Amino acid sequence: MEEEARSAVHTASVAAGTVALSPIPFSDALALVPIQTTMIVSIYNSYGERISKGVVEGIVKATTATTLGKSLAGSLVKLIPGIGTLAGAALNGGVAVAVTELIGNTLIDKFEDGDSVDEAELMDVINYALKNGLED
Repeated sequence: MEEEARSAVHTASVAAGTVALSPIPFSDALALVPIQTTMIVSIYNSYGERISKGVVEGIVKATTATTLGKSLAGSLVKLIPGIGTLAGAALNGGVAVAVTELIGNTLIDKFEDGDSVDEAELMDVINYALKNGLED
């Protein structure tokens, strides 16, 4: 169970870092929604729990506004041709990987502790990851 879930986190983190390399300002935040949604559903499935992909996608989209705001600096830097594009991609890539890993690993820890994670608690996990992943 845990190994399969951690594999989903690793795969999603690599994908999140990759999409953050996009030179198009603000495009990466929107591309993270399906990546993080798939990861979360995979983690639930790894522990024999079921959650609707639509519910997860709605929760992740609800936090996208926060993600967009937090990635504003990296996206604005991308507007500077050349070095700005590289610096913005590096900044957003680090944030995307950190937040995706923190969402996944926090969710896994809850399941490993024997907790059941409902929609409200999933929203708390995502908000925790956004707050703490962006501070690092």
